[in-house]
Amino acid sequence: MFFKNLFNKEKCKHNTYKLEADFSADPIWCNDCGENLDLEEFPLSENLKGELEEWIDDYGNWIDFDTDSLRGNGIEMETKYNKKGLQLFEQVKKQLGIDYPIVFVPSKSGELYKDL
Repeated sequence: MFFKNLFNKEKCKHNTYKLEADFSADPIWCNDCGENLDLEEFPLSENLKGELEEWIDDYGNWIDFDTDSLRGNGIEMETKYNKKGLQLFEQVKKQLGIDYPIVFVPSKSGELYKDL
């Protein structure tokens, strides 16, 4: 029963959202069930959608995947990335309005690599 409920997201009404970057995923997620949601389903300007797609494309640039390690200035890169994400979040929040409660979740992957 646990796994049936865990993977049955059809019951979720997707009433709250989060803006969070991840590899090869749209940046808006259901904050209740965790499902990745289609960016095209949200009433956002095409310009903002394009900026969000560019932001997602830059996710993880602070990690050197050839060596599976943090780049020399990786923490600074991630901090800059999160600042850009917060700026985009403010635009998303404004365009979506009160009908779409949304929060911003900054990347913390650099912190995970820092101590490796």
